[in-house]
Amino acid sequence: MCRYLSLVLASTFIATMCAAQNNLKYADAQEMTASLVTDSYIIYQQVLPSNAIEWSNVKRTQWLLQDTTTAVPLSTACNGGLMSSPHRDVTPPETRKAEWDEVLADFDARCHERYKLDGARFHQAVPVHLLDDAAQKRYWGGVSGFRPPANNIMQAPPTPDEFKGAAGLHSFSGVYFNHAHSLAAVSFGMGCGSLCGNWTWVVLEKQSNGTWQRLRWVTSMTFS
Repeated sequence: MCRYLSLVLASTFIATMCAAQNNLKYADAQEMTASLVTDSYIIYQQVLPSNAIEWSNVKRTQWLLQDTTTAVPLSTACNGGLMSSPHRDVTPPETRKAEWDEVLADFDARCHERYKLDGARFHQAVPVHLLDDAAQKRYWGGVSGFRPPANNIMQAPPTPDEFKGAAGLHSFSGVYFNHAHSLAAVSFGMGCGSLCGNWTWVVLEKQSNGTWQRLRWVTSMTFS
């Protein structure tokens, strides 16, 4: 059965959200729990170069990745008014709903937790550079405010000189699992300017060889 993919065009909302970002409180970043490490990094490794979002096949000489995972603000309920939520953006088949409910329960238990990422665990064809808060601010300062010309409204902002060779600043949430660690979900995104970016949930199922296969359960994505 074909699934309808609704594309949420949210540039105005995102701009408003980013402007208010400094007023939101987040949990301090912590080390990832040992039981989460192996599967989480296998998933990060697979999803980063995948076609889950735009620009996956853009020529680049480095990846830029936020050095901590994204999370829900402390003042917001895990199943509350989020722009993107696995509660709303994912529709599993009825036969898999019980497993998916376990993933949602894990998300609800850990949605406020932020994890420090370990750059040494990423092994891509080109280097993965983790950006701390100061570097992220420099990146956003270089791409924010860009307005494409009228004759090419899809033109992306030029990458700041410090980050040449990259194509967008990427981010991951924590990875959320069912009890058996056979089903998982992660939020994955890329920002490249005030009106340039793409965010989505990715749902995956563990295979017998230890790799993870993406499932087409996501019904909503966010574009800026």
